Amino acid sequence: MPRVIIWSECQYTKLALKEIISRKLPYVNEVISYDHGDEVNLYAKDYLIIDPSGGGFHRCYEFLRENMSVLDPERILIMSSAVDMLMLELLLKKEFKFLKKKNELPVVVTSVEQFIQLQGTTLNKQAFNYNITRMEEKVLVMMMSGLSVTSISNILKLSVKTVSVHKCNSLRKIGVDANSSSALFFLHKHAVGNRIGS
Repeated sequence: MPRVIIWSECQYTKLALKEIISRKLPYVNEVISYDHGDEVNLYAKDYLIIDPSGGGFHRCYEFLRENMSVLDPERILIMSSAVDMLMLELLLKKEFKFLKKKNELPVVVTSVEQFIQLQGTTLNKQAFNYNITRMEEKVLVMMMSGLSVTSISNILKLSVKTVSVHKCNSLRKIGVDANSSSALFFLHKHAVGNRIGS
């Protein structure tokens, strides 16, 4: 029997997903709410529903990075904004299943049911080779967690200029010109722009 592990910093998301799974998928053996710092042994057959939204993106990314050797990407559902999923795919060089968090409840219920039954979605295997450096990756992940360039420079003990260079380089490598209006559109459209700073 499958286990479903729910990773989210939002207690309401965890409770709602547990309720959906218990009502619609009674054959699921166990639903585990994973909290930061919990000790949970993960297995390749586990299903993982992950919500990286808000300030939890950094912890979500670290959790996935630490466990990607165990987890099957086909059994991972990212429940978030499109930009969170895009960044996780780019940084982890994997393609995940995706569910917009703001969907209506019937859509969420159907999508979760199809996901756990491994129906209705296929993965397109593609190579993510953007040559993003470790420091650019770190800055990108911190930006996604809502930190400004100034905050990142304080945390990493780097100058604001250096952090800005890493930010611009990483955005350019993933195909977003950091100096253009398209970058602002991209970032604001996905609710990241207000948190980045220059």
